[in-house]
Amino acid sequence: MSDNYLSAGPLYFRVDGSSTIGLGHLVRCQALAQALQPIFKAVFIVREAEDAIKQQLGSAGIALWAIPAAIATGTAEADWLANQLTPTDVLILDGYHFTSDYQQTVAATGAALVCLDDLITPPLWADLVLNQAGGVLPAAYAQVPLAQLCLGPVYALLRPEFWASATSPSERRECRLFLNMGGADPTNQTALLLPLVRQHFPSYTLVVVTGAAYPHQAALQAVAQPLGGSILLYHDLSAGALAALLRTCEVFVCPPSGVAYECCATGGAVLLHPTAENQQMLFQFLVQQQLALPLAEGLTLPENALPSVAAQQLIRQRQLFDGLAAQRLQTIFYQLAEGQRYSLRRATKQDSQLYFTWANDPAVRRNAVHSAPIAWETHIAWFSRRLQDPDSYLYLLLSPTDEPIGQVRIEFDGPASVGTIDYSLAPAFRGQGLGQLLLRRALQRLRHERSGLAHHAVQGLVKSSNRASARVFEQLRFVQQGSVTLQGEEYEAYQLNFPPSC
Repeated sequence: MSDNYLSAGPLYFRVDGSSTIGLGHLVRCQALAQALQPIFKAVFIVREAEDAIKQQLGSAGIALWAIPAAIATGTAEADWLANQLTPTDVLILDGYHFTSDYQQTVAATGAALVCLDDLITPPLWADLVLNQAGGVLPAAYAQVPLAQLCLGPVYALLRPEFWASATSPSERRECRLFLNMGGADPTNQTALLLPLVRQHFPSYTLVVVTGAAYPHQAALQAVAQPLGGSILLYHDLSAGALAALLRTCEVFVCPPSGVAYECCATGGAVLLHPTAENQQMLFQFLVQQQLALPLAEGLTLPENALPSVAAQQLIRQRQLFDGLAAQRLQTIFYQLAEGQRYSLRRATKQDSQLYFTWANDPAVRRNAVHSAPIAWETHIAWFSRRLQDPDSYLYLLLSPTDEPIGQVRIEFDGPASVGTIDYSLAPAFRGQGLGQLLLRRALQRLRHERSGLAHHAVQGLVKSSNRASARVFEQLRFVQQGSVTLQGEEYEAYQLNFPPSC
């Protein structure tokens, strides 16, 4: 991008949030950006941003980049964004309106595409999928070929202040109940629940917190005034102040969203009240794993049972929220960004000698179906045919200094055939984990360059003794199809099926 943050290696987030649509996506992107701040700067690409949101992100060290008002949503926005991206960039999408076509448009630039997901839509063009919800298995993303999957609460997107709560010693909690229904709470669930909570837990001090985008503060004050008992109202707290306040509470009433993870990281009796359909998966996970209770069930308990519930849930919460998610995310995004420094291009006739040298490398010949050395004349004729064949795709991966490090060849017999894969790394670059990067990048490029891949597949044959190559296919979620015998040697067949929309 032609942005002065480029020299610092920024991550670009396309996300929106407001008092109307809620702040969930924006807050979790902020949490991710802050988790990665030791390595990356963050730029949020947004539509209109309210002043409170600008202040919130600015105080977190996050830059804002406004989409021009003249750019319509959908296709026009995707085209505009694609024109800003370069192949070395990393783009993070978080929102339900980024369609498969939108993803394909921005991914075609060569930029790495990360999708934050909670609905298992799935994001078909992602290079990396991050879903912090518990209980999600890799099989849920079977239609997202090649994507690296980061699933579950071990990647929980919590702001730094709340990870500090997860790793701090347990404190003696006061008889206080925390109530929050999200950063915006557009339907004012806070005001609806406040009288109910006051009625069922009369001895507790109620600590009610609303976010910067909450538009009902006056109405909430009117509801709270006649209820009696101790009710403390807080609005627009900083993350540090909120985390400190949570540590004084024993019971938490909240939706099964990011705030539930913040409460679980703090530790205590978490009572969940869903406010949106996309929260159901997290709701079920937290309840099934005994990390939380439904609010409806919590309201049937006597007050004196809540400390016991808090103690029981705290044991499970400490096991799951270990405070290491930021370190895991830093490693993953650093590797992703490093991979973007490598470039991919199609082979040309000038690469003939390079391919000849690589093809006759002893290790390559040893693992090939036909292991005899290849003559120059045979190679030249073969290489020329492949370059001219519209069903053959020859890719080269280059290092950040433009040194060729490996090749991928994918061949099809016709429009409906299964593509066959051949790949190899130059001797100097083996054993560095680059095989997965090489093959992923080539196959992602193939998806853009070959029409009609939907419902079709590619397949690689790996000699049974070549475990290193087998691991590459397994890591890219190829499915083992069985073994075949060729030239007296046993080979394992690995196949990747492309999704319906490709």
